[in-house]
Amino acid sequence: MSRINQLLHNYRRHVSLPLNPNKAAAQRIWFAVYPPEDERRLQHRLQEFELSTREVGYAWHLIDLHGHLSEWFTAQDPDELADWFANPQDIELYAVAEWRERLAAFVKNEVAQLPAPERTVVALAGLMELFDFLEVSQLLDALERAVPGYLLLFFPGERENNVYHFLSARAGWDYLATPIVSDR
Repeated sequence: MSRINQLLHNYRRHVSLPLNPNKAAAQRIWFAVYPPEDERRLQHRLQEFELSTREVGYAWHLIDLHGHLSEWFTAQDPDELADWFANPQDIELYAVAEWRERLAAFVKNEVAQLPAPERTVVALAGLMELFDFLEVSQLLDALERAVPGYLLLFFPGERENNVYHFLSARAGWDYLATPIVSDR
């Protein structure tokens, strides 16, 4: 069985369990962890995750972050942007605050428009977009309480105990989210 097939199988088992929206926010976050090299395979299978969610009676809302970095860059003042590229370390300073807030506002707005957010699995895909500019943990801190239902992050990286390594490159962080993994 391929890793994405295994991830989908594990997700189906997990989402079929009764969901409890009264859990603490950190306990309503799921990490679907898969190797970064499987990103394209995962992107082509997202509808199967949606179908699995809907089959057990929950709503699904996918939020894809692909393209949001370029939108953020194009919204910046051209002179300021030129300064950032002349001093690349400055981009990260602005990305941590400004881009994180913009992404968080975008996700919160999407969730606010859902008819029954407490019975919805909100799935975030395209986390690779964050690499080198924003850490997943920084975005998650801004979103943790914004989703009254369940938040599913498609996480390209690895997990060791409760320590997650984004794209297997960054130093990991300890998080209490429920892992759904691509191995047995």
